[in-house]
Amino acid sequence: MAKPRSSSIPAIDPINLNARQAAAYLGATIWFVRQLAWKKEVATVRYGHRLLFPRQELDAYQKRQVRG
Repeated sequence: MAKPRSSSIPAIDPINLNARQAAAYLGATIWFVRQLAWKKEVATVRYGHRLLFPRQELDAYQKRQVRG
């Protein structure tokens, strides 16, 4: 059996996450994350038809939801 090749390119944490990644990051559903974008509760970035969520915006949203 052949050994898997190891990549010399290091893994990079993306600054912008797609809806599936953003949902996993927040522990929510994709539908919920898309609603955040539609309601403009978090800023998004568009690359053509792609809707991306900046990690900093998701962190800021989560901090706003904390109740003390």
